[in-house]
Amino acid sequence: MALSNQGSYAFKLSDIVEEPERMLPPIQGYEKMPLVSLEEAVKPLIDIVPEVERMVFTVMPNCQNSSDGLSPDESASIMIYSLDWNPHETSFYMILNKILRGGNRDLLRPWFLYLKLVLTALSKIPSKRLVLHRGVKKDFSASYHQGEIIVWWGFSSCTSSIHVLKNDEFLGESGTRTLFSIDCHSGKDIQQYSMYKTENEILLLPARQFKVISSLNVGNGLHIIHIEEIDPVSPLLAPPSASIAFTSPKSSLWISSIKPQNSEHDQNAKLEQIIYKCQSGRINLKGERLNDQGMAIVVRQGIIGKQCIKLDLMNNEVTPGSVAILIDALRNNTCLEELNITSSSISDSDIRLLASVANSSILKRIDLEDNDISDEGARYLADMLETNTKLLRLSLIKNHISSRGVNMLANALTSSNTNLEVLNLSANADVDDESIASVVNMMEHNRSLKKLDLRHCDLSDDGKAKLRTAAKSKKGFELWL
Repeated sequence: MALSNQGSYAFKLSDIVEEPERMLPPIQGYEKMPLVSLEEAVKPLIDIVPEVERMVFTVMPNCQNSSDGLSPDESASIMIYSLDWNPHETSFYMILNKILRGGNRDLLRPWFLYLKLVLTALSKIPSKRLVLHRGVKKDFSASYHQGEIIVWWGFSSCTSSIHVLKNDEFLGESGTRTLFSIDCHSGKDIQQYSMYKTENEILLLPARQFKVISSLNVGNGLHIIHIEEIDPVSPLLAPPSASIAFTSPKSSLWISSIKPQNSEHDQNAKLEQIIYKCQSGRINLKGERLNDQGMAIVVRQGIIGKQCIKLDLMNNEVTPGSVAILIDALRNNTCLEELNITSSSISDSDIRLLASVANSSILKRIDLEDNDISDEGARYLADMLETNTKLLRLSLIKNHISSRGVNMLANALTSSNTNLEVLNLSANADVDDESIASVVNMMEHNRSLKKLDLRHCDLSDDGKAKLRTAAKSKKGFELWL
């Protein structure tokens, strides 16, 4: 019987665990079959997929009024793939993907008529360049190494909204987890063809090939693996007909298939125009509501293309996926000197990523005002400051840093050869007199710092007096209390 629940959708987004992690024979032969109705296409599957005829009976009435170029049978071929069945392991997509991921291509022959129908249908849906996400409650970092080429052999269900994965039914926010951030060029938006219209499912075709761009441990059990879709030298999936090609975004066919009609496309087009018009190496994207795809545009056109020196991302609620995209671009970057990500919901996990690449970049100024940074984030920054010789200005105004975090930062600036000149810790309300001793010690021994801002903290008059006394003995030093 048919069913719908978050658990089944969560399985679709996390079934990466079923991928074989090895090269298999290409998927071919189905393209020579005739195009038939869905009822005819599933007849060879009656002994393979339990109740497949009932599945067809379930989806066909929902696909009779198609007005988008797909026939009712083509629409139904996508819907039957999306359909969940009870028991779960008898769902159509479960059985199909198991065969696609197996090495015996002879077992795929009964599926040829269906593959001909569904892949023809999917070829009529515009391919989109998107940053997508999948998640699994498992550590995959040992299987995905930077620079490696991997193939996902089954159909891959993805989401363009990382917030979906925060639900405990999906990836959750604790425990061992891997988030895949996927820069793809062949995503198929099947929401209107799905049995479940609220799932916002983006489907990747079988036998998609990817390059691993990075694999990052961001703490709290979470690994973020960034992969980019690439075209194989020789096709791993035969096109459904000679007139249809699963092409890369470089081809005119792919470009013409994109329909710039939705608000997300309009926003990204606006973003591209802003970056295009920017001069003098400074790009201002304050409050531009960047999504993950938008961040990929910023990296591709702004940081790499324009080689910008200053990037202002203030008032953008960035996601872990977009942070990972940005961090990848900062690694060994030789142009960007100033980065402002004020008021952008930056977390401790994001700071861990940023700190991990700061030393290999040439960043001289980082503004992190009004975010969600706690003492844990301060520790990552302190560790970074112990070896960083390029950063000159660091602003941490109005975060959630206490005296403990200030002590870690002060100790790092006391014992290291840092060149930091300005440190702004104002409006961190939990900074009290417990930080006085370490800050005084820092002022006595650090030779680079020229300005320290501790306004609007919880320091006593006696504590402030001790700081002023230490500051007076430091020539040219500014202490703001």
